[in-house]
Amino acid sequence: MEKFGDFTEATQFTNVQYLGCSQLINNDNDNEMKALMKVLDEQKGAQTVNVTLVVPHDISGTVRLIDAQEKILSSFSLVNIRFCIRGENSTCQNNCFGISFTQKINVGENNQSDVLHQCHVFRASKSEIAAKALYCFSYAFSNKNVSAVSNRMEFLFESILEIKENDGTMEKPNWKLCPQHNGVFKVRRDREKKIVVQLKQVEGFLLNIKKCFGMLLAAGRNLRHSDLQLLEMQRNETGSDSAVFLIEANWDPRVHMFEVLNTETPRDTRVFMTVAVDVIVMEISEPIRFSMEAMSRVFHEHERFYKTPQTVVSEEFTLVLEKNFDQADLNDRKLTFISLESDSERKRLKQNLGKSPSRMPTQLLHPTGDDESDCDEPLLSGSGKVSQECKEEHLELWNQLINNWDQQSDRPERISELVLDGIPDKLRGHVWQLLANAIDQPDLVEKYHDFLSQPCPSEQVIMRDIHRTFPAHDYFKESGGKGQESLYKISKVYSLYDEEVSYCQGLSFLAASLLLHMPEEQAFCTLVKIMFNYGLRDLFKLGFDNLHLRFFQLTALLKDYIPELSIHLEHIGIETHMYASQWFLTLFTAKFPLQMVFFILDLFLSQGMNTIFHISLALLHDAKTDLLQLDFEGTLKYFRVSLPRKYRTEAATKCLIHKAVKFRLNHSKLEVYEKEYKRIKEQERENEDPVLRMEKEIGRHLANTLRLERENDDLAHELVTSKIELRRKLDVAEDQIETSANTIERLTRQNQDILEENKNLLREYEQIKEMYRRDVLRLEENGSRAEKLLAEYKKLFSERSKRAESERENFEVQKKAIIARISECDKCWPSVCEWEKNRSPVHTAYTPIGLDLLTKLEEREDHIKSLEIDLAQTKLSLVEAECRNQDLTHQLMAQSESDGKKWFKKTITQLKEVGSSLKHHERSNSSVTP
Repeated sequence: MEKFGDFTEATQFTNVQYLGCSQLINNDNDNEMKALMKVLDEQKGAQTVNVTLVVPHDISGTVRLIDAQEKILSSFSLVNIRFCIRGENSTCQNNCFGISFTQKINVGENNQSDVLHQCHVFRASKSEIAAKALYCFSYAFSNKNVSAVSNRMEFLFESILEIKENDGTMEKPNWKLCPQHNGVFKVRRDREKKIVVQLKQVEGFLLNIKKCFGMLLAAGRNLRHSDLQLLEMQRNETGSDSAVFLIEANWDPRVHMFEVLNTETPRDTRVFMTVAVDVIVMEISEPIRFSMEAMSRVFHEHERFYKTPQTVVSEEFTLVLEKNFDQADLNDRKLTFISLESDSERKRLKQNLGKSPSRMPTQLLHPTGDDESDCDEPLLSGSGKVSQECKEEHLELWNQLINNWDQQSDRPERISELVLDGIPDKLRGHVWQLLANAIDQPDLVEKYHDFLSQPCPSEQVIMRDIHRTFPAHDYFKESGGKGQESLYKISKVYSLYDEEVSYCQGLSFLAASLLLHMPEEQAFCTLVKIMFNYGLRDLFKLGFDNLHLRFFQLTALLKDYIPELSIHLEHIGIETHMYASQWFLTLFTAKFPLQMVFFILDLFLSQGMNTIFHISLALLHDAKTDLLQLDFEGTLKYFRVSLPRKYRTEAATKCLIHKAVKFRLNHSKLEVYEKEYKRIKEQERENEDPVLRMEKEIGRHLANTLRLERENDDLAHELVTSKIELRRKLDVAEDQIETSANTIERLTRQNQDILEENKNLLREYEQIKEMYRRDVLRLEENGSRAEKLLAEYKKLFSERSKRAESERENFEVQKKAIIARISECDKCWPSVCEWEKNRSPVHTAYTPIGLDLLTKLEEREDHIKSLEIDLAQTKLSLVEAECRNQDLTHQLMAQSESDGKKWFKKTITQLKEVGSSLKHHERSNSSVTP
């Protein structure tokens, strides 16, 4: 069959049954084609022919139907095909396919051109062959630029990788897909698994994958072929889509060769794995290996995963083949393999990575990203990823606790214990509001909206700090975006709400942390509760006296619990405020990763202000070894750069939180240190010059006086504004009442007018109803009189018809007698013959007496016919009068509920027309009666 092209130019489908063709009304209607396909398939009579279908690989080719003797039964250009369709999988026609074909024909004596639509229907031995045929037609339609210069051809494949785990037992297995997120599979150790690979051809004419003779697996990436281990094949077959080939193999991770893939991995690491499949393609001279790389994280055997969005791990391959037919046997012709390159290999070549030089893979763990590498620059605020993972049991426990909390409004006893492992990020916003007692605060929400429209003295400072708050987070990156706009609103409103503190640098970081978990109004309410109920606003008060107290307390605690570090820091000149000021003012939100920030806020809202001392001592204890080796500059840089980077992972953060909670801190010492600090300050004031001391006190009192006067002015202004607003609202209400009273009075008058008009209309309606009732009675009487006349007419005409019939019979007898008598007269007989011939009713003075009698008889017959016609017209007029009478009665009944004057005018007009018509018919009947 070489004359019809080799397999690189066309695809041949042998042993295809040609069921026939039929004309189509619409060649783009798939329902019509399916119905025709079903009819031809069910018939399958003697007209069914086994053919070979040749489908070209480019749109300029020709489709051919070839019989067993290699003769072309039919051929048509591919461009004439308008539509292709395949039978549905759920029907008996799942292995049938059809193509609609359009051709021009000459019609009539003038050979006028017309268009004929036909549908050719085929039946393959398998449904996969029908699917392959449609793929070949689809490829040919899209292949418009076929190059005949080069013998090389490119094919594009896409592979999809899935892993299934046995969630049941050995006797009753329950295979479930392993969840994966961002290309990382989550698998459990010591669980039987299945690896499923789908190979899908995306571009190029269809290559037939005969079978897969091996699936291989190994830990790592960038591996040599000898590093891969063969798995037990379970399934390899063509899918429902002809371009997809399914491969499935069993994987027992407990085998020692897969030890790396069966060992629990830390949270911050991922294990690379490589999966390869060897397939035999019928058109290629050698097997092809497709290799895929993926990442996985191994969990405990009994780990339960929270549902995450399912994505696809896929890889694209470019297969290059060469057409080089030098074999003598046409059946042995194959394409030569040139290369197979995946996207991963292409990227690896750009990075100049070669094959692994050793027997075991060298790249088992996921390398750290650019944002996790060490450098001299500090972490940007708002950096780091927050884990969304949460065990289902843990999440259910939190949900149950929140439900009980909402109902009882008392803090549950277990909250302190659960907070140690962190609040689930999805529930964190609601739990923070519960901990801060910020749920349902309508007064604060109302004040929030009131302050939004007021001018703010600190606006310039707020605008400057907003751009420096969480610049690493996407929500706050965009200048003038939604995040920065919300942060500006909260900072502005709080500065107006708390005039004593106003706005201080550092508040924006805490507000930004709240905004990431709740809307603006709730974030503002929570911020107010934290500042007032947790004593945080005392740190920002004028003079920062309370903040210096906290520094003194932390310094004393450091001397008690970490004396070596305290001596070293004092020796190199590092004071507490140099590193701890941001810890207290921003609650660690300014420099540390978000994961750590949220954990600290969880603990702070649960335990209170003392949390800051626990976290600070835990941080200093972890950094003790490093700090003891640093000088002044190195220490400041360590606190600014290195210390925050140590807690980029969730595991490190949780470890710090647990150390801080377990830190045995004697809280009573804080009170002792506070008394000591006050005593020292009092002693310093006593040792000061009395004049200077008095000047400071006077200055402080002046500042308080100015603040109180400003608050008094604001309150007075607010009072006056409120009175003015109330007076305005009262005036508006009075105007509205007066307007409403006028409206009610006007509507009352209108209602009375409408009632009066309704009474008049009802009275008119009754009058018209009575009038037309009399008319109806009169019409009924006329109808009965007409019926009586009709009966009399019928009787009269019946009598006249009988008399006419008897006269006609007498006439016939007399005519025969006369004719018999005058037949012998030569003079009269020609006249009789002429009369018989003409039968004319006209007679002259010379007409014989017999002829005159015949003429009168015919006149009687015509008169009877005219009377019958008049009778029919009278009947018709009577029927029309009865119909009009019925229509009039229906209109009166249908409009009995209406009380509009327009209807009465219209009804009166119609009744007048009906009355005049009836009178006309009565006149016509009276004219017919005589």
